[in-house]
Amino acid sequence: DIEYVGEPKLDGLAVEIVYHKGKFVYGSTRGDGVIGEDVTSNLKTIKAIPLSIKAEKFPNILEIRGEVFINKDDFEQLNKERLKEGLSVFANARNCAAGSLRQLNPSITANRPLRIFCYSPGKIEGVKIKTQKEFLDHLPKWGFPVNDNIKIGRGASFLDGYYSEISGKR
Repeated sequence: DIEYVGEPKLDGLAVEIVYHKGKFVYGSTRGDGVIGEDVTSNLKTIKAIPLSIKAEKFPNILEIRGEVFINKDDFEQLNKERLKEGLSVFANARNCAAGSLRQLNPSITANRPLRIFCYSPGKIEGVKIKTQKEFLDHLPKWGFPVNDNIKIGRGASFLDGYYSEISGKR
């Protein structure tokens, strides 16, 4: 009787954000799974990412994994604005989000409609978290956005129903 966490897959750029004593100190792309790119300055321009945490019982060290993306409506609006300015449009939201986050100029990144959903822990020191659900419940309390379509359930019938429901929302 296994408890499952159903989360939709987002098409963006995977990142890791590191906090030490409640302060955002470092952010990177996933890279090759071992070494990623330092995108700290650009991640700091995303309004949904807190630069400091003032919650009680915040870990001394916290690594959070998330997905940076641009939603469909924001992507379409961005391309409309680019057309008005005589600029070329972006081919797709995923590449636009990834390119925006990997920009060398944070002021360009700051002008892009980047969003993030956080979903997974890395290293955690100072707070005991036993389950994925418990971690997901803590994230909003600490100021991090999570996907509204996350569901918890048990058994294969839950998974079948969840994936059918999410597929219908695309």
